[in-house]
Amino acid sequence: MRWGAIFAVWTILALLSAVQGGIYRASTGRAFEWGPLVADRLGDWYTCALFTPAYFWLVRRYPLDRESWPRAIAALLGATSVFVVMKHALYSQLGVWTSPWLHPDLPSRAFSERFNNAMTGAYISETIAFWCLIGVVYAAEFYRRARDRELQAVRLRAELTEARLDALAAQLRPHFLFNALHGVSTLMHRDVNAADAMLANLADLLRRTLRQSENGDRHEVRLAEELETLRLYFAVIHERFRDRLTIGIDVPSALAHAMVPHFVLQPLVENALEHGISRRAGPGRIDVSAERFNGTLRLTVSDDGPGLSGREDESIRDGVGLSNTRRRLRELYGDEQELAVERGQSGSGLRVSVCFPYRQGSN
Repeated sequence: MRWGAIFAVWTILALLSAVQGGIYRASTGRAFEWGPLVADRLGDWYTCALFTPAYFWLVRRYPLDRESWPRAIAALLGATSVFVVMKHALYSQLGVWTSPWLHPDLPSRAFSERFNNAMTGAYISETIAFWCLIGVVYAAEFYRRARDRELQAVRLRAELTEARLDALAAQLRPHFLFNALHGVSTLMHRDVNAADAMLANLADLLRRTLRQSENGDRHEVRLAEELETLRLYFAVIHERFRDRLTIGIDVPSALAHAMVPHFVLQPLVENALEHGISRRAGPGRIDVSAERFNGTLRLTVSDDGPGLSGREDESIRDGVGLSNTRRRLRELYGDEQELAVERGQSGSGLRVSVCFPYRQGSN
């Protein structure tokens, strides 16, 4: 693709030169034919074009930097002097071969005559043309290097973001597992069968999350998959809370294929359990909902616990689950995300919502 573009540029220059030569001859009253004129100009410019690959090699071999620019200039001066001679030799020999067909009415000239005339009349102009080519090649090379650096920077940022997300996910799952095992340990003293059921459900949940992680280390999944993971988590905590906990999930089926951060709902629900349901004497309720508006998806987890108060407000907002989720959202979506912690609509309880750009996954 690049060499095709270079060939096209040389062709355009040759045609422009032919047009200029034709206009000059017409203005001075000299007779000419467009066919031979265009062919001659194409031969002239194409013999210059032959040295383009060599100049690309020289420019990459001798870059213009602070330390090696004198050597680069010396190499280019020497190469250009040789290339001008070679160019005129090729062009002169090409003229010997094509003259009987292009100019049958003119006497033929020997190679030496053509070469001497070309070297005498056009050496300086050809040298200037080659240095213009060098400037263009250096500009193209500078652009290529700048683009490569930019692509490398993008790749490094992507790899850094990926590493940060992996680290955050690695921090989040042990925190969840520790809390779950602590619940099993507490339940073991009261109800062995319930503790056994809780461990079985926990094994299913861990198996599912590990399988998702092994499937390409996805940091986003469809909302339907995230809800399935959440239902497994509810099965784990059900053995601990039993009738004390009621779960409500209000997610429209139209949002099933919306892409969401993997494991985003579990820390929000766990936060509601630890700071809401577990701190009230009677039964409690946790509601999970999702809605789409103005190209944004909002996931909300609310409870009817005691809500926020004083220093506890700061401990909730800065806890591992919420702070980790906030950092994951920032890594995934930059400034196009938000995590809000507020009182429930009735003035009690806690409501945590996350917003990020809506994007539909594959069916």
